[in-house]
Amino acid sequence: MEQDQGNHIRFREVDQDGIPIDQESLAREEGGDPGRPAWASVNPFIVALWLLAALLVIGGVWVSANAASMMGTTSGPPPLAYVLFNFAPWAVLAGLLDALALLFWHALEWQRRKATQPLRTGR
Repeated sequence: MEQDQGNHIRFREVDQDGIPIDQESLAREEGGDPGRPAWASVNPFIVALWLLAALLVIGGVWVSANAASMMGTTSGPPPLAYVLFNFAPWAVLAGLLDALALLFWHALEWQRRKATQPLRTGR
């Protein structure tokens, strides 16, 4: 008994009244765009904060590691290397705190999305 390829079972989303919902209107309601790639929905401010955290940590560690080669004897106002050396530990701390705050933010967003998703049963 051979079956026709057109006789597949197709599942559709329906609303509370049993009316079929097309995927485009469902994505519009949820704030998404069905043709939009997943990377385009990333918050650019969060990306900038992650980059800032990385820059602060890496820059602070680099300045601390190269402090001996950057220092020299000068008279007059303190050189830029001296100022950077004094701010390096604080930059590392600020970068780590920024990363920690972003991790908490991501955890809260994940929890919020998980709470708003409908339960899926194995039926």
